Amino acid sequence: MLQRLYFSALGVAAISNFVGLIVNLFIAVINYKTWVQSHRSSSSDRILFSVGITRFLMLGLYILYVFCLFMAPNTERSVYVPAAFMLCWTFLDSNGLWFVTLLNVLYCVRITDFQHPVFLLLKRNLSPKLSRLLLACVLVSAVTTFLHVMLLQILPLPEFVIRRNGTEFDAHEGSLSLAISLVLISFLRFIINVTSTSLLIHSLRRHIQKMQGNASGFWNPQTEAHVGALKLMVYFLLLYIPYAVLNLFTYLPYSVAMDLGVRSLNTIISTLYLVGHSLLIILTHPRLKTKAKKILCCNKLWHISSK
Repeated sequence: MLQRLYFSALGVAAISNFVGLIVNLFIAVINYKTWVQSHRSSSSDRILFSVGITRFLMLGLYILYVFCLFMAPNTERSVYVPAAFMLCWTFLDSNGLWFVTLLNVLYCVRITDFQHPVFLLLKRNLSPKLSRLLLACVLVSAVTTFLHVMLLQILPLPEFVIRRNGTEFDAHEGSLSLAISLVLISFLRFIINVTSTSLLIHSLRRHIQKMQGNASGFWNPQTEAHVGALKLMVYFLLLYIPYAVLNLFTYLPYSVAMDLGVRSLNTIISTLYLVGHSLLIILTHPRLKTKAKKILCCNKLWHISSK
């Protein structure tokens, strides 16, 4: 029963992730074309391009892995294929999460009007140092992946004891320190993300209340845009928090032996976050939203004319 549920979740996730693959390719291509045509790119567009490419690779990797599972069922029992998938997925996933964190911090310092010295410092230095910050995200993700691989090397040997200088060293001590390091890195990212998004929601709500107080009883487009942005930020948190919490638990020692039910839940939550947030990016970005509408309208007209 659990095996059937797991493979059903994989099948549904593969179909949804194919949609996400197209969406993220669209995000990356539109931002790259704008970059080439204008010979310059804004800070947010550079981060969105990085997010799009990373998620495109992630979802493509996932679809390839599911295809291998269905075409060659013995793949799951192999040692090398799941290990290679885990290595690439961990690195890309960590990259994607750090890029999104950087994007939310950028939006937060741009839109909010806090006068705290930290915010003023970020406003002055975030955009000029964006290339270094993107590189830092990649390096932190590489370190996280390396620590995760080391953790998985230790965990399969829970009873293994190493003798060093005549004393016994329990491998659990090494696994615990690695797990704590990984959890702390992920928790720091989680706190930054949730804090910046919450401050952004608070600022948008204050703007809406101020506009409603100054309005003469009419619902203007600017207020509607702010309300839409506020709702989308709330939706982002609803998608991000379960995914981030699940991501934290994957670094704990007992997560290696997750049963098929937990793995099915993991697959569903991952799909909802990766595909759902990519769609939210298009809905909140004016240029991406306009381009998407044009493509959908052209396809609609083509279908009508072909009939």
